[in-house]
Amino acid sequence: MKGSDHAAIPLDWTPDTELARYATARHPHTNSLGELEVLFAEPLKALTFGLSFDQERYSDVGKWRRSVLPRLRKALRMPARRRLVGTRLLSRTPMADVIREEVEFYCQTGSRIPATVLVPRAGKPPFPAVAVLHDMGDLRAYGREKMLEFQGEPSYLTEHRGVCYEGRSVCLDLARRGFLTICIDALIFGERAGAILPDPKAFLQERGHWSDAQATDFSGEIAFHWDRAGFASALLTGQTWAGLIAQEDIATVDYLVARGDVDPRRIGCVGLSFGAYRTHYLAAIDKRLAASVSGCWLATVDSVIGYNVRGAMGFFTLIPGIHEHLDICDIPALACPRSFMAISGWRDRLMHPFGIATAHRKLRRVWSKAGAAQNLGSLCFDAPHELNALMQERAWDWLSRHLRPQRVASGKE
Repeated sequence: MKGSDHAAIPLDWTPDTELARYATARHPHTNSLGELEVLFAEPLKALTFGLSFDQERYSDVGKWRRSVLPRLRKALRMPARRRLVGTRLLSRTPMADVIREEVEFYCQTGSRIPATVLVPRAGKPPFPAVAVLHDMGDLRAYGREKMLEFQGEPSYLTEHRGVCYEGRSVCLDLARRGFLTICIDALIFGERAGAILPDPKAFLQERGHWSDAQATDFSGEIAFHWDRAGFASALLTGQTWAGLIAQEDIATVDYLVARGDVDPRRIGCVGLSFGAYRTHYLAAIDKRLAASVSGCWLATVDSVIGYNVRGAMGFFTLIPGIHEHLDICDIPALACPRSFMAISGWRDRLMHPFGIATAHRKLRRVWSKAGAAQNLGSLCFDAPHELNALMQERAWDWLSRHLRPQRVASGKE
């Protein structure tokens, strides 16, 4: 699509002229590799991302996806088949606008996955559903509670939600719009961070009384020790940490499909940061996702290497061998031609702005080449690494248009 073709520019695209302004923009350079950078400069230049749909030899998006997706699944060490082993309803609590359910389910890896489900009290099932994929944000003591405020929560959790989501409870806001929502604790977050400790019950009781410093220290210990242990153990056993995380998000969709009150044709997902990367994997792999929203993790390899690779590229981003063939932004492109919205902030310090602009331009070319430009949202804001209130409103409107929920009247608990 040409930038001058204003009549063809979809409503949910930041103008091409704005992307052009940031096409070469960089944050003040911080060499995250030191003298090691020389080892990666030439290999980085040699990357051509030959499996990108942006390549001239690809014209049919369906054929491209069928040829490339197996390569991604193989790199992730994803099993050919998946199944939900079991589910359990732990509690069901009526609230003003929703019914809150605490559930757990088991995927084929053997993991117990705790989750919170909000069911709209207004409207009629089957409901459209949204899997809300929580962020990382240097906070490990809680996972799914980041997306849903609760009475008596610790100040560090409230502060985190304020920084990342402008204080909003994402799960509740979406449920009030008519979506059934689910949010799990990802690996080594919340309950599942406590599960690796000698006394998990004590952890669940004590975390609510921690100071900000205690919560930060705990997150640092998890990141330094347990993330490394999980990543290394996965590779040593023929798996990947990214693949294990993706399998659990797919199991979340399995759970939604198995519920009698969810319309399997209207399932979406949304995530910020770590949740956005999870969204990329899930939207790429699972065609049951009708619409997806990624917040603040659309970038290119060359916009993080040598700049902020330590802060940006967690173990969940690392798939051995895949970036010889696909750029970071090529992974969510595998969702094409289904509905996908990418939201970015120009002041995001995880990657250089030029990488954001390049990635958005690539997604626009991909969806346009597939004849599905109307199914792509591509928005950039003058914002840091967050999913603020304005971003959320644009995202929820997008999901509402593509998943068509019944409107639910707002209220307070």
